[in-house]
Amino acid sequence: MVVDRPDKSFKGVEPTLPVLRCLATMGTSPPVVSEFVDYVMRTERLDGVEILATSEQAVVESAVFAEAALRYRYPSLRVSTTVLGFSDILDESGNLKFMEAAAKALARLRRNGGRVYVCLAGGRKEMVASLVLLAQLTDVEALYHVVAPDIKSINIMLEKIRSHISSLARSSNPVEYYRQNKDVLDPVMYPPAQSYNVVRVPVLPYPSAFLNLLKQTLSREYVDGRQLKVDEAFLKRLRRAGLVRIVRNRVVVTDEGRLFYTHVLKHL
Repeated sequence: MVVDRPDKSFKGVEPTLPVLRCLATMGTSPPVVSEFVDYVMRTERLDGVEILATSEQAVVESAVFAEAALRYRYPSLRVSTTVLGFSDILDESGNLKFMEAAAKALARLRRNGGRVYVCLAGGRKEMVASLVLLAQLTDVEALYHVVAPDIKSINIMLEKIRSHISSLARSSNPVEYYRQNKDVLDPVMYPPAQSYNVVRVPVLPYPSAFLNLLKQTLSREYVDGRQLKVDEAFLKRLRRAGLVRIVRNRVVVTDEGRLFYTHVLKHL
């Protein structure tokens, strides 16, 4: 992968890239997170990983397990888990809550100019779709998915350690539990590189001016369209998306537009 590096300020001084962090969604298959981190660490240095997990018990246990596996192999890596206040995404309200949590997480990870990779391999399809949109709005560096060609064998291996996943989550020292059982757990959490593929998903970052324009438009109940420095086509797109209504010269924010601002744009 080619990364643009800043020019050297002084002769003989090697510039450094901003820290690299990762946001990952979690389902009930913790290896997808450890595999991705291991993949990145072969060529780059990750500073931190934040895992998003619903409150479903099996998902929380998987997140704790992935944390322990990462802390054991990479002691200097900062790893944290954000447990969402719901067990599943069942409706639009739940999806907005997830988007709010993800938007806040991305803002944290990008603090001080941090670079961010997003791993989409865990969690619900709604999470994937929402994260793709958020990635484009927040200038995320790259999106990735983890694919195992021999998924049947992977699932068999995962089921063999399922009891360890629950036991580790209940232990007083998850990292020590992992260390004591690493001979059984490592082959599942850190399989050979050739056993899985990491797929980079294209992301088209929107200009910051576009994000600011969205905030300006949707943060108010209505705005005089003549005061917005946008073309009519842009407003029509917002209308088709259900975010605004256009009444004469007024751009009126709909309930959907207000919720999108409150849960998402406000935190970016």
